[in-house]
Amino acid sequence: MKRHFQRWYEKNEYLCAFMNLLSDLDIEVQCEIAIDMIMKTSSMIDRDYSKMIEEVANYNPREYKRWYDKNPNIHLAIESLRDLDEQQRDEVIQEFCEKILNSHYIKIDDTKDID
Repeated sequence: MKRHFQRWYEKNEYLCAFMNLLSDLDIEVQCEIAIDMIMKTSSMIDRDYSKMIEEVANYNPREYKRWYDKNPNIHLAIESLRDLDEQQRDEVIQEFCEKILNSHYIKIDDTKDID
């Protein structure tokens, strides 16, 4: 019998949906959103932004296997969500959901006209 282990973000349905929407975006858009998320979360938890930049510089993607580990900015943004309490995390999700959904609408609009 194969076990399914949940990732930390899969335990919350809204966070899981947020992650799925984010994962479906183009890498450039993911990176733009990730940088904004890093700045937002660093101010919320009073974490030194320069230390976060240092983490990006020292990042080694071979040490990780998740979809968001391929890019250090995206990795750091997602991991910074983990450092927030539930209320702060919900605030970030609400703030960035609109950007993510708008990016999906743009992607759909670009491919909509097939006549």
